[in-house]
Amino acid sequence: MTILLAGLPLSGCSGTAEPEMLDYSGGAAVGMPNPFTSYQSVAEGERVVGFPVNRNFAAPASWQGRAPLVQVLDSYPDRKKMLQLIYVDAEKRNLYVRYSKQFTSREMNGDYNEYPVEKDIPFNGDTAHIRGTKEGFFTAEFSCRGVSITVLSDLPLQGKDIAGICSGM
Repeated sequence: MTILLAGLPLSGCSGTAEPEMLDYSGGAAVGMPNPFTSYQSVAEGERVVGFPVNRNFAAPASWQGRAPLVQVLDSYPDRKKMLQLIYVDAEKRNLYVRYSKQFTSREMNGDYNEYPVEKDIPFNGDTAHIRGTKEGFFTAEFSCRGVSITVLSDLPLQGKDIAGICSGM
């Protein structure tokens, strides 16, 4: 017995024709375009967003000695801007530091994982909202001198790891 469902004959596993699968591996990219524009230096990124960041920030040990990738998100049509510095270590683990005067630190976070530790800690005379594990945090949200800052990490961080972000701004 053959049953027709949506115009396809179904007569058991062995007699069912497999649908043709499309192969995009060699074709044009499929998906959302990258909303970021890359720049050669932090100074160029600062000019685009219109405010300085701490160029002397010393990334934690795993990322030291490596210049960050510099990107700016210039959202359209509301013209909100965000400067993103991406530090990549030898094992391809990332540390993102995001700065904006228009986006909140929560809007810039983008990490939707659930963590067993989530709390506010004192930070540079204010508070930072951190999320992570007992080993350290993977996200931190805070502000400094009118700039919202979000830190995202593939490795657990401690407060001392990001303490220098606000100095020099």
